[in-house]
Amino acid sequence: MIFILLGILLLIMKLGGIYPVADWQWFEIAVPFILAICWFEMVEPLLGLDVRRQQHRKQQFEVRVQRFQNKKPRRQRRGFPFR
Repeated sequence: MIFILLGILLLIMKLGGIYPVADWQWFEIAVPFILAICWFEMVEPLLGLDVRRQQHRKQQFEVRVQRFQNKKPRRQRRGFPFR
C-alpha cells in the first residue's frame, strides 16, 4: 500500500510541476507502481500473507454467522398490519 501512495504522490508532483519531480522521467514515476505489482503478485503469496488474510476473513464471517444464528427471533406485532 505504501508503494501505491508513494506513486500517487509522485504522479501528482510530476503533473503539478513541482521542482525535483517535474524533471524526472516517466519511468522513474512508475517505479513505485511496478514495485506494488511485484509485491502483490510475488512477495505476498510467497510469504503466505494472502492465505492468512483469507483465513482471518473466513473466521470473522463464521463468527458473524454464529451470532446471527444464536439471535432470538423478533416477536410479531399484533394489530393493524400496515403502519
